Amino acid sequence: MSAFLNRFRQYSVVMAFSLLLGACVAPALLLSPQGQLMWALLKPLVGLDPNEMNLLEQPLIKNRMQPLLGEHYDTAVTLLKTADKVQQEGPLFYLVSNHTPIPQLAEKAGFVWNSETNQMAVLLVSGGAPLVFAEQLNNQAAKVVPSWPADLADYADPVKLKQKALQKATSEASGQLGLDSDQQHLATAVLGGAKVEDLAKTKIEQKKQQLVDTVTAPVSAEIKGVQDQISAVKTQVKATTDIKAQTQNALQQAIDIKAQTKTLTQPVVDAKVQAQDAVSQAVDIKAQTKVLTQPVVDAKAQAQDAVTQAIDIKAQSKALTQPVVDAKVHAQEAVQQAVDIKAQTKAVAQPVINAKAQSTTAVLAAEDDLATEMAAEQAQLSQNSQQQTMVQQTMVQQTIVQQKAAQLQAAKAAVIKAQADVTAAAALLAKANSPAEFADAKQQLDAASKTLERARQLEQKLTDK
Repeated sequence: MSAFLNRFRQYSVVMAFSLLLGACVAPALLLSPQGQLMWALLKPLVGLDPNEMNLLEQPLIKNRMQPLLGEHYDTAVTLLKTADKVQQEGPLFYLVSNHTPIPQLAEKAGFVWNSETNQMAVLLVSGGAPLVFAEQLNNQAAKVVPSWPADLADYADPVKLKQKALQKATSEASGQLGLDSDQQHLATAVLGGAKVEDLAKTKIEQKKQQLVDTVTAPVSAEIKGVQDQISAVKTQVKATTDIKAQTQNALQQAIDIKAQTKTLTQPVVDAKVQAQDAVSQAVDIKAQTKVLTQPVVDAKAQAQDAVTQAIDIKAQSKALTQPVVDAKVHAQEAVQQAVDIKAQTKAVAQPVINAKAQSTTAVLAAEDDLATEMAAEQAQLSQNSQQQTMVQQTMVQQTIVQQKAAQLQAAKAAVIKAQADVTAAAALLAKANSPAEFADAKQQLDAASKTLERARQLEQKLTDK
């Protein structure tokens, strides 16, 4: 039996927590942005003193109350500041004044905000008559009557308010005149519009019934005693008969609690599965990001290889052209030597000069042959240089294409990450329970949305190219 009671208590706690969580989160998701801010402002203050937070001076409330109340604003605020706590009844959040610092203007004040309709209403009781100020909803053509909590319902009803005033006046008058309870009741009825003759008849009938009850009380007591004994015997017999039924009911309740416990724990199992799925998705996103960024790394390596190849080609070109340069230098030195020999030979003898002339002719012919060979080699080197230039241009174009592909992959990866950030920020916004959390989550959502938009624009631009 003790285990059964413990399971029942656990089930009650879980159900209460589920209802409380639904009441705290679900209504806020259905409101407009202004309604969500009002919910975030009032919900945490339920049960607390509104004056500590200077609630009535908050712009969300003050900016709506001033045009709603007009000239009655100061009076209402003065009375509402005597309220010592923010209260909630269903979807209604409200304040009720405890006393009036200005009885000559108003006796009672109440403030109500309806979280289902985002309607604000204020009640003032002045001179025994209720004054109701209520916002009208934009999507309602007809006038919407505000809802009132139980603490303010009697003050919003003129008939009940009149009865309260009448009872108060009667009580004060009875105290001053020294009337007993019967006389006070009679005075209240007369002031309420009842006829004296009807009250007298009712009083006489009551006296008659009291006399009859006094005479028949002993006999009725005897009869009641016998009936009680008979009932006790019947109760004992029935108790014996009901033991089996109670045992069966207890077993059935245990079976029902087991089923309900399974139903309550199922969301926990589902949440665990969802958490595992979220981890798997995060791993997949990381792998996708690595796949998308790998072409960038490869492109960078290829670009470095292209630069290295260009340096090697330049070195090879220099190695190929160096022999030509050296040959040209040697040829110039040979020509200079020939000129020097010619001058020396001319100084010795004319026959030698003639022989030298013939030798010079042969040298010049050899120089022409060497120049022709050098021109051919230079043409070949020029052709090789052009081919190398074309190869380099082709490699540069391939590098540009690879870089563009890598940029496109990186842009796609940025879009995926930004989408994940937007989803996370939206989840934080839905879970916000305070103005600070709501503002922070809203800022994160705006930043993530802008980042996503820029990433998509970059992806589109690279795709169009």
